[in-house]
Amino acid sequence: MTTFLRRALTAVIGLPLVIYLVHVGGWALLVVLAALAVIGLREFYIAFSKTDKPIHGIGYFFTGAYFVAIYIFGAGYWLLIALTLFIVTVQACLVVFYKHLPLKECVSTVYGFLYVPFLLSFIALVRQHEYGGHFFVWLIFTASFGCDTFAYLTGVTIGRRRLKNSPSPSKSVEGLVGGIIGAGLVGLIFGFAYGNFSDAFNPGISLHLIALLAMGVSLVGAVFSIIGDMAASAVKRFCEIKDFGNVFPGHGGVLDRIDSVIIVAPIVYIAINILFRLVF
Repeated sequence: MTTFLRRALTAVIGLPLVIYLVHVGGWALLVVLAALAVIGLREFYIAFSKTDKPIHGIGYFFTGAYFVAIYIFGAGYWLLIALTLFIVTVQACLVVFYKHLPLKECVSTVYGFLYVPFLLSFIALVRQHEYGGHFFVWLIFTASFGCDTFAYLTGVTIGRRRLKNSPSPSKSVEGLVGGIIGAGLVGLIFGFAYGNFSDAFNPGISLHLIALLAMGVSLVGAVFSIIGDMAASAVKRFCEIKDFGNVFPGHGGVLDRIDSVIIVAPIVYIAINILFRLVF
C-alpha cells in the first residue's frame, strides 16, 4: 500500500471520530485527549532518550492526574496547582537522586509535559468554555489543518523561494503565505456555515460577525500552526529522527499529526477570553 493510500485510509477512519468527539465533548473527548497525551509524551521521551533519560513515570502519572483535574474542576487555579505539584515533584527527584539524575533529564521531563499534555489540554478547555466553546473548538482545526493543506498545495504548485536557516528548508515562502490565506478562507466558510445551520449563538450576533470571528481566529491560528510544525521539525532534527512514531499509518506518530494543533489550541483559548471581554 502506497503512502498516499495509507494517509487516505487513516483520514477516512480518523475524521469521523474527531468530528464525533469534538461534537459530544465531555468525558469522551477528555479520555481520548488523555490517551493521545500519554502516547505523545512517550514519543517525546523516547526521542530524547538517545541523549537524556526523562523520568517517564512522573510524566505519565501527572498527565493522567492533570486531565482528571480538568474533568472534575474545569479551567481555573486547579490547573496551576497540578502544574506546580508536577514541577515540585521533579525538583524533589533532583534533590533525592542528585548523584544519579542529571539536571538536563529533569528539564526534558518538564519540557515534554508542557509541550504535549499541557498544550493538548487546551482543546478540552476551549470545548468547555462557557461561551462559544462548541464553535471556537473547531477553529483549532480550521487553522491547523487548513493551513497545512493549503501550504502543501501552494508550495507544490507555485513554491519557489525556499526557507533558509529553517528547521523545514523544504518549505517555501509562497507555501506559508498560501497556508495562512487558505486557513482564513476555511474559517470564513465555516463561520458562515455554522451561523446558518446552528442556533447555538445568541440571536443578537450577526452572521457576518460570526464569519469574521472565525476568519480572524483562523488567520492568527495559522501563523502559530506554522510555528508548531517547524518547532516539531526542530525537535526531530535535534533528536536525529524522521518521525516521532508510527501510530498513524502514513502520518507517523501522534506528535507528527498534532504538532500544529497543540500550538494553535492555547492561542484559540486566549482569543476566546480576549474576545469574550472586548466584544460580548
